[in-house]
Formats: sequence, structure tokens, C-alpha cells
Amino acid sequence: MECLATSRGRGGAGTPESMRGLLLTLLLLLAWQPAAASVELSLNDASISLGPYLSIYRDADGSLDVTDVLENDLPWERWHKESVSLGMDRADFWFRLEIDNQTPFPQQRLLEIAYPSLDKITIYQIRSGISDKEFVMGDELPFSNRPINHHYFVTPLDFRANETQTILIHVKTEGVLQLPLTLWEERAFAAYDQSRQLLAGMYFGVMLVMLLYNLFMFLGVGDRSHIYYVGFVLSVPLFVSSLMGYSFQYFWPDAPAWNGKSIGLFLTATVLFAGLFTNNFLELYRPEKPAWVRQGMKTMIGLICLMFLTVFLLDYNTMLRTVIITSVLACASALVVGVHGWITHQVQARFYVLAWSALLLGGIILAGNKFSLIPQNSFTDNAVQIGSSLLVVLLSFAMAERINNEKRKRYRAQMQALQNERKARNAQQEANRQLEAKVTERTEALARANATLQELSARDALTGLYNRRYLDELLVREYTRSYRHREPVSLLLLDIDHFKQFNDTYGHLVGDDCLRLVAACIEECANRAADTVARYGGEEFCVVLPDTDLEGAEAVAERIRQRTEKLRFEVAGKLVPITASLGVACHFPTQVDAAEALLKAADDALYSAKDAGRNRVACAPTHGATNTSDA
Repeated sequence: MECLATSRGRGGAGTPESMRGLLLTLLLLLAWQPAAASVELSLNDASISLGPYLSIYRDADGSLDVTDVLENDLPWERWHKESVSLGMDRADFWFRLEIDNQTPFPQQRLLEIAYPSLDKITIYQIRSGISDKEFVMGDELPFSNRPINHHYFVTPLDFRANETQTILIHVKTEGVLQLPLTLWEERAFAAYDQSRQLLAGMYFGVMLVMLLYNLFMFLGVGDRSHIYYVGFVLSVPLFVSSLMGYSFQYFWPDAPAWNGKSIGLFLTATVLFAGLFTNNFLELYRPEKPAWVRQGMKTMIGLICLMFLTVFLLDYNTMLRTVIITSVLACASALVVGVHGWITHQVQARFYVLAWSALLLGGIILAGNKFSLIPQNSFTDNAVQIGSSLLVVLLSFAMAERINNEKRKRYRAQMQALQNERKARNAQQEANRQLEAKVTERTEALARANATLQELSARDALTGLYNRRYLDELLVREYTRSYRHREPVSLLLLDIDHFKQFNDTYGHLVGDDCLRLVAACIEECANRAADTVARYGGEEFCVVLPDTDLEGAEAVAERIRQRTEKLRFEVAGKLVPITASLGVACHFPTQVDAAEALLKAADDALYSAKDAGRNRVACAPTHGATNTSDA
């Protein structure tokens, strides 16, 4: 009730801020649970996620200090999630946790808050009911205030032997309030942070290479798109560096006021250069483009320019909301014009759409993270880095394709000129014949390259098996061939049992390893030259068996099932069983265009195997055998 009273007293019952505070207070009251359990230290703990151990109190008017918190019986609410994400709330928040050193030895730990965009954080070590140590830091304070030189907030804590200690954390911020708390053993933190810094270094290294590459391309080609792209590639890592706290650590540690504006400034610069690049790269300024494309892009670039004013004129909270929303809208607009270019057969627009989709998805995930719509984790925190890395690589392909396209146009123009010149000057006929020979040679090389590309496009990237598109084409061909030669054709459909639960338990990377192992097992069992194994989709596989009757196909299916059941698949040293259900169908084709019926029969048999308890083979009745025999 105290939270409710302070929330009303701050801005009035009808203001949006008071209503937001009231709503958060009611949610906390509804989610009330007993006080969080204490964190128990041992000598073997490398790291402990502290989210489930936290208790939280919302100080709506910011009137409490550490003495008030210690002396008053506040209505603490338990926070039972892994990480704290409270969106944009300007109220003060207090967090409390109990840490119990059960060992007879003193211990040292590092408390990490892995979110650098918090205005002010005060951490209190409470011993015997009084504050023993106090650490004050935040991105509105000089970087030197931090007890440890790190782009995140890392605080050293000491625990005496057999001591139970209370930690209070006071947070005040104008932006997004996220508090991913981890208690680290020092050597474990150093090892983990080394890997994290290595990945960050790789990301910034890739961006630097792409920056220099496109700068040299601009100097060599002179295309304005490259200089816009250079500005974009420069702005993206500057934005990410400010967002992750690296810029504050290395570039302006004594300028906290500028640090608060740098995120919005570099994000705005990123979107502006992206808009200019899009306008030039897709040639949206040309008169033949639709009016809505030309005018819409000009309007969007104008709005992006106005975003610069919000960075310097609005408060941080409002600025951050405005910049994020406008950035997402600008990315969506750029994607729309890219799709339009793709539809109108602009070759470079294909790469552009794929590249921009990656960044837009990363931006949406980041925005959802900041507005507390998406949980905070390693993926959502790094969504922009992942998306921007894919973006710069794919856009480089797009620009290379554009240059190649220009070269092809010039080449065709040169060929036309040579043909005209040959008609006027017979003396150059030999030179023209040599040129034609070179063209033929290049055409053949291109044909061979296209054949190689066609083979690669028919393969599934994860398992190396043929993909669904190739399977559809092959099944029609094999069915037609079987109809002409009056031979049976069989089809197996295999589904790994409970694979969704497997992925949820062990993760998608382990699931990918499982898929590759099962795919290899199927290829070993279906080992005739005419047999074809393909990935049908997800955890489903398909085997096409030409000139094979139902009995033979069932034998192959049973062999695959048994081999799959015997696979030794270990996760973290533990053997995980793998089983599969198979559906078998055989047709003696009586018409040329019934391949889909064979596929449906196998699918129905697969569902019968699942319904019968899984880890078994079910067969559909042979279709067309009687008619074929009569014939």
C-alpha cells in the first residue's frame, strides 16, 4: 500500500506516469510470494544467476535512503525470474538478496550487472544491520567511479567465514531498467569474459574490414553508394559500442552527459546513412519509379534528419522511445522499397532484401527487449550485432552484384560495337573471332558454375542430404519412370520421435547434431545407387526406393529403425536414446501423375506408426499391384 500511496502522490491519479506506477504496483502485489531464499555459497560455484533470489521494492517518489530501507518493514516482493526487466520506469527501485557463506573460509566474489545503460546504481554490503561498504556507479557518473574497469558494472564482494550477508541495490534510471545479475567466482568470470571479449573483438574486426574494403571500393569506383555504405558501416559499430558500454570505457570515460546521448546519435546516424544508401543503391530517385516510392523515401529521410534534434532537445527517456520507434519504421520502409525492387526485377534488390531483413529482425528483437516485450538473454541482447553482421556481408554481395551487372552491361555494349565495326572493317574479323571464342569459353565456364550451384541448391545445408525441392522433382521423375517400365516404386517417411521435446531439453545445436547423425544412419541403410535419401522437413526424412516392392521397402525401413535405436548419442556425457517412426508405401503406378498419392500414403502410414506407440514401422497397402499383374 505504501507503493500505491507514493505513486499517487507523485504525479496525480490521472497522469500516465502515476497510472504506469499503479499498474506495476498492482502487478507486484498480485505476484507476491514469500521472501526469496538466500544464495548459498560453496567453494565449487563458478557462477550463480541471482534473479530468482531477488526481492524488489518500487520507491515511486525516490524518498528512501539506505537507512530508511534498513529500518522500515517494507513490502518487499519476490522476483522469481532469471533476469529483471521492468521497461521504462522513472521510479527508484530497491533490490535485496541474502548471501550465505556456509564454508569455514572467507570468499571473494564478483557481482556483475550485465547491462551498461543504467544511470545510477548504488550497491550496499550490509553486515549486522548496517551498511559496511558502498559502491556508487552508473553511466551518468564518470567511468572512474567503477570499482573494476569493465564495460559492464562489476563489483568485488567479500564474504567472511560462516557469514550471512545482505546486499541492497538501489537503481535509478531514465531509460530501460534491466538488471541481469550474476555472482561470479573471479577466475570463472575472467575465463567467461575473455570469450565474450573475443567475440566482441571478432564482430568489430569484421566491421572494420568491411569499412576499409568499401572505402577502397569507393576510391576505386567512385560510386556514391559506397561512401553512404561506409558511413553506415562506421555508424553501426559505434552504436553497438555505445550500447554495450565499450565507448564509455575507452573513448569518453569522463563525459557521462555525452555518453547518454551517443546511443541515440549513432543509431540515428546508422538509420540516416542506411536511408541514403537505399535511395542511391536502388535508384529510387529515377523518374520511372512510382511516386509513392520517390516521395516516401524523401519523407523518411527528412524524418530521420529530425531525429537528430530529439537526441539533443528531448530527455533521455523520450528520446530513446522516439529514436527506437522511428528506426524500426525506417527499417520497415527500406524493406518495403527493397521488396518492390525485387518484384520489379532489380537484381541487386534480392541481396538487399535479405540483408535488410536480418537487420530489421535484429532491431525488432532489440526494441522488444527494451520495451520488456521479449525476455532478456544473450541472443536478444546481441540481436543487433548478429543482424548487422549479416547485413554488411550480404550488402557487400549486393554491391558486388551491382558492379558485375554494370560490367555485363558494358560488356554487351562493347560486343555490339565490335559487331558493328566488323561490318565496316573486314580487317578486324580475326580479332572478332578470337573475342567470340573467349565469350564461348566464359559461357561454358558459367554453365559449369551454374551446374555446380544447382547441385548445391539441391542439398540441405544441415545434413548434406537432398532437400525438399529436389525430392519433389525426383519423386515425379521416378514415378513416371516406374509407370513406363511397369516397376514398383516405394517411399519411406521417417520422423524422429519426440524431437520437439528433445530440442526444448537439450537445445537446437544439440538437436542439429542429432539430425546429422540420423541422416548418416539412413544413408548407410539405403545404400543402393538408385536409392535417394532427402530431408523432408524439420525432423522428417524421406527415402525413395525405385524398383522395390512393399516387402523390400519394409525390410529397409525396419533396418533403419533398428539402426536408429542403436545409435549412441551422448549429451554432456549422458547417453540419450533416439528412436524413429516410419511409414512405408508402395505403388505399382497405373497412371503417370499420382506421385502425390504415394507420398500421402506414406504419410498416413507414418501417422499410424506414431499412433501405435512410435518406434515402429507401419505399411500402407500396396496400390496398383493387381491391375499391374493383370496387365
